[in-house]
Amino acid sequence: MKSWRQSATASPAGSNVGRKQPIERRDGNQRLACNVSTGNDDIHSTGGITMIRQLLTPLAAGMLSLVVLAGWPAYTNATLQQNTQPFRRTVTVVGVGRATATPNIAYVTLGVDIINPRLSAALTEANRKAAAIMAALEKAGVAKKDIQTAEFSVFPQQSYDPNGPGAITGYRVINAMRLTVRNLDNAGALLDVATNAGANTIHGLVFTIEDPRGIEEKARKEAMADAKAKAAVLAGEAGAKVRQVLTISEAILSGGPVPVFAAAQSAEGLGKGAPISPGAQDVVIQVQVTYEIE
Repeated sequence: MKSWRQSATASPAGSNVGRKQPIERRDGNQRLACNVSTGNDDIHSTGGITMIRQLLTPLAAGMLSLVVLAGWPAYTNATLQQNTQPFRRTVTVVGVGRATATPNIAYVTLGVDIINPRLSAALTEANRKAAAIMAALEKAGVAKKDIQTAEFSVFPQQSYDPNGPGAITGYRVINAMRLTVRNLDNAGALLDVATNAGANTIHGLVFTIEDPRGIEEKARKEAMADAKAKAAVLAGEAGAKVRQVLTISEAILSGGPVPVFAAAQSAEGLGKGAPISPGAQDVVIQVQVTYEIE
């Protein structure tokens, strides 16, 4: 079968519209040709792509507009709901409550501070005196649970040398214990017992309230009453009345242990029956309260 090909250049411009372009197919030694109608210029040409883009651009823009418009009612509804929330008139005040109580427990750190040219000798002396202090305190009525080791340290003692580390001249051993004093009337006497048994350092004596919940509750009630009174005055000046509480926040401003000795002091010179007074301890509670007013 004889094949044929029609050249596109043989026809005038635009004459390919509706014409049939042969496509050859080889079958063995024969060549088969068939005609395919393109119906227009090659759709893959630059002109065809431009035309497709021109058709799709308005369509895409229209679809985007539909999506935006579809979401607009939900946005409008949410905005309207937000704007229609009832407005609350409020007043925020700070109330302060204070309560005072006498401390009923004390803590003190005491022990031995030994310096000796030989480390073994320093350790032996410090351990011997610490054991003697513990035994004496227990004999005076202090429970074992109220005596707790607070520090055990060993430091080399060096001579001063401006050109570098000095030579070791001895060793310092500290063995300290924390004593809980539950009967404050015996505090001074217990310090005497410790010093007589070999204690040469006493520091960190503080008085506190073992269970502060009761005094804190008293201060808290006073703080809330103070806040309510302040809110009533402010609302009255604004021509309104206090309704319900909306928010409350609390802060405890004080009420911790009261220190007696701020720094370490030598036990020498305390004297027999050193006068010790627990004094009083204040607990201050501050509350911030927001009330609704009308």
